[in-house]
Amino acid sequence: MNSVSDAVERHYWKAVTFLVILILAGSGFWGVRRFAPAVFLGKPDLIAVPNEERPHVQTTEILAPNTPELLNINTASAEELQILPNIGTQMAQRIVDYRTQHGTFASVDALQNVKGIGAKTLEKLRPFVDAK
Repeated sequence: MNSVSDAVERHYWKAVTFLVILILAGSGFWGVRRFAPAVFLGKPDLIAVPNEERPHVQTTEILAPNTPELLNINTASAEELQILPNIGTQMAQRIVDYRTQHGTFASVDALQNVKGIGAKTLEKLRPFVDAK
């Protein structure tokens, strides 16, 4: 009976060790994904970063060199538009087609004229785009 309890105890500790390693690996993966998302995004040069320091009104002041630039919806390609939240391949193409047919966007609010972009989507896009 002693050998059976020794075997059970060995397997118990192997299972505990496996679970501890699994938890540590999972938390490490979560940490990297949470605090360094660029590792999982593929093209780090096309990551949209909201610019909270810059007001949404047009100003003529000189921006600090470390301030990320906003994506210009009047000049961005369909590929560049796809980096924005809630903008897929079809929506990016709709934006480009609308711009081709109707001319440049006068403001970011004019994006609501594109089929599929409503008030909620516009508010998600606003920190990332500009219509200069």
